[in-house]
Amino acid sequence: MDDFTLDIEDTEPSTALVVPVAPTADIVGAMDAYQDLQRRLLSPNDWQTIQGKQFPKRAAWRKLAVAHGISFEIIDRDIHTTDEGAIVFAEFVVRATAPNGRSVDGWGAASVAEKGNPSGKALGKLMHDIPATAETRAKNRACADLFGLGEVSAEEVDGRAMLATDDELAELGTNLAGLDETQKQVIKRKWSEAGFASLTSGRLHSEQVGTLLGWVQPMIEVNQAPFTD
Repeated sequence: MDDFTLDIEDTEPSTALVVPVAPTADIVGAMDAYQDLQRRLLSPNDWQTIQGKQFPKRAAWRKLAVAHGISFEIIDRDIHTTDEGAIVFAEFVVRATAPNGRSVDGWGAASVAEKGNPSGKALGKLMHDIPATAETRAKNRACADLFGLGEVSAEEVDGRAMLATDDELAELGTNLAGLDETQKQVIKRKWSEAGFASLTSGRLHSEQVGTLLGWVQPMIEVNQAPFTD
């Protein structure tokens, strides 16, 4: 067999590899400086303990943003309302930009469903809380990603920590089973009028279960009351 050569196009190392943007010592030093700043700048009130773990709150992210000269810009927002004008869902995209020009977009959302809303009305302070919480989550996420730490904020975790337990869902299911079809339709109507987006039990929160039980149990008591002429 005749000898042959295979020509391989040269590839510049700078384009073929993903390499650190600075020497290792500088990167480690920057991370150490960030952690030292976090320890010295943040107070106990800037943290929230959820299920035994500590998470930075909105105040913590704002302090860190100011210390690093981070600016914020709302890139997009979407706020959903009922026909009566009650806010039931909001989502924001916020851009965090560092002094060196590097920027990261963060997304955040909030809904009336996760707030529990035991009063059954998406009004007043609750209406303000939904877009404010969504914007806060977007800013916190943008900050965390810009710093390259991947930390989760207390505001993000708080929405997840309120999910109903299996026992709570089981109690609700047992009570709902005691309703007739007309009563179930009444519950669905009340739920919709309250501004909740869905009645999917797997996504219910503890306070929502409490709200539903507050509507359902009086109906159960009527059904179980002895009939008299």
